[in-house]
Amino acid sequence: MEFGNDPAVLLDEGACKMRNPTHRLSRGQSMVTVALLMFIFIAMLALVLDGGYAYLQRRAAQTAADAGALAGAREYCLTGDADLAISTALEYTLDRNTALEAEASVDADGVVTVVAHIPFTTFFGQVLGQPTITSSAIAAAACFVPGAAVGILPVAWNCSPPIEGFPSESDDCKIIFNKPYVIMDSKSSEEDFYCQDPPNSGLPPGTLDCDYDDDGLDDLLAGGDRSWLDLDGGGGGSSELVDWINGGFGGTTKIHTWYGGQSGVANDVFQAAAGRTGDYVLFPVFDAYCDEPGALPEVSCPDLYHAQDTTVPSGGASTLYYHVITFAYFRITCVDAPPHGPCPGHEAAGLPNHVKTIEGYFVKKIPPGLSGKPGDGKDAGSYTLYLIR
Repeated sequence: MEFGNDPAVLLDEGACKMRNPTHRLSRGQSMVTVALLMFIFIAMLALVLDGGYAYLQRRAAQTAADAGALAGAREYCLTGDADLAISTALEYTLDRNTALEAEASVDADGVVTVVAHIPFTTFFGQVLGQPTITSSAIAAAACFVPGAAVGILPVAWNCSPPIEGFPSESDDCKIIFNKPYVIMDSKSSEEDFYCQDPPNSGLPPGTLDCDYDDDGLDDLLAGGDRSWLDLDGGGGGSSELVDWINGGFGGTTKIHTWYGGQSGVANDVFQAAAGRTGDYVLFPVFDAYCDEPGALPEVSCPDLYHAQDTTVPSGGASTLYYHVITFAYFRITCVDAPPHGPCPGHEAAGLPNHVKTIEGYFVKKIPPGLSGKPGDGKDAGSYTLYLIR
């Protein structure tokens, strides 16, 4: 059949020709929309996956920075060597953790600051022109003289011999670490001995040469320079002291607190101490004492009593009170109390055989049981360690 120039056929062909451009335009718009949606989808994937991974790496960087700052601060605290502290901080940040880049520094106050970086390749960010992301974190740490302690031995050690009961003006207690000391003896206060002043001088007459290794420093405390302490005010005497020596005092002991002394010449106290031979122990250090009978130190010694001070009233018979200013870490090496002994310090000091002694050496350490930052006590070689940023 031939249609020729049939108007109906020509009209239908024209309609078809008019519909084709519209169809092609619709297809083009769909492709643009799909492409835009794909871009948005990839951007969301990049945000979710790369952002989530960046968060995980940020936490890893923070862990590395914290570890480095703490390790560096510990090193600086114990050695005072800034270069060694920095190298230690970088070792813990880079080698012992997952940071890939890091910087470390030590400021004038001994604060160790570490900045850790972990760069990584993105999953979908490359499509958006962000091929890598770096997660970074910063941490700072320092050590402080402590403000409180738990589990201490009830021994009071003097922070520089006080002059007529007044506090020492030194910034630290001038302890020589790893040097033998006799920290306690069984002499009662009524029959106590006193050290030559200056050491090795023979003066005053009748006093003891307490510097038995002739290095110019007393190795034995005498007079009011040491005491057993009534830490809870119960005045329980030797039985209470034995419990505290065996297990450590269960309460918290704080600086700027006055504690009463108590007698501890009984043999069972020294036998308990002998059971701690080889152990490291914490004990309080005092910088002033008050020996005025009949009243608490805030009344008897007002010149020594400060606004921040508190007192644990003693239930014992002693009239001596000691102002705790810091804590020391000590290793007991020998107790001279039969059947234990003899001890080298006891022999070197020329003490009578009936005098029982505890000796050992001080250690510079960040031991467990201490707390407080920043403490305003004196430096006796025991520290707390904290992150401060």
